[in-house]
Amino acid sequence: MADIIEFLEARVAEDEAAAEELGEIGRGRQAIGARLEVSPFAAARVLAECAAKRKILGNVPLVTDIPSQMGGTSEYVLMCLASVYSWHPEYQEGWSVAG
Repeated sequence: MADIIEFLEARVAEDEAAAEELGEIGRGRQAIGARLEVSPFAAARVLAECAAKRKILGNVPLVTDIPSQMGGTSEYVLMCLASVYSWHPEYQEGWSVAG
């Protein structure tokens, strides 16, 4: 489970950095003019999502490990979170969730 947590922490950090950059672009939109239209709400949403993911990752041991078809609940939650990064070269096929 440590591998998937490290993978997710790295992706969350990348998402945060990108959202912060996007937020800076959005705040400087007037200087950019019509070349680029960026919503500051997109950056805020991504940052809020990253904060929520960090809370989940920080509390994985507290998630009840109820057995399921995929294994324990904690493992399944992590696999679901990782699934949005299935395009990433470090993503492991063993993390795939059906459906």
